[in-house]
Amino acid sequence: MKKKNVVALAFAFCLVLGALFGCGSTSGKSETLCPFTPISFDSTVEDMIEIEGENYEIYNSIYNGMTYTYHKKYLDKDGIIKYMYDERGKLCNISWAYSDKAAGEVISVYRIICDEVETFRGEGVEQDGIGNFTEMWVCDDATVIVSAVVTDDTKVMQIAYMSPEVSKQSN
Repeated sequence: MKKKNVVALAFAFCLVLGALFGCGSTSGKSETLCPFTPISFDSTVEDMIEIEGENYEIYNSIYNGMTYTYHKKYLDKDGIIKYMYDERGKLCNISWAYSDKAAGEVISVYRIICDEVETFRGEGVEQDGIGNFTEMWVCDDATVIVSAVVTDDTKVMQIAYMSPEVSKQSN
């Protein structure tokens, strides 16, 4: 299987994990939606292109619209940022994914990001399992899911911000 397909499959798996696992609530709230982009759920495709540029890849999103991906560094790590829009052009999900050949590196980045989110959003709900790590925060402005999948074939983590309109989680 091609690396691009494995990363896409792992990304989809992480979204499914996040939708299936429990919810939590927080008392904290960050000043910006995501630490890795200034874009908010009110941003249009034109806003995104103005900020991120025209060097994107595009494919169908799980929200019946389009997903725009860019290569983007975060925490000095090379990853991919994804902006997922629905059929009306409404931004539903903003994610950053990182993969590495070393499981320890992926888990380290996962833990750093969980600690960072906890600083702004309070304690999350952990849903870890064999080869899988997930922590979730349900807030008024977004459901935040940090997930990692570590297997022999796949070592990937992502942080996803889902708009309240598409998140099936509640406080």
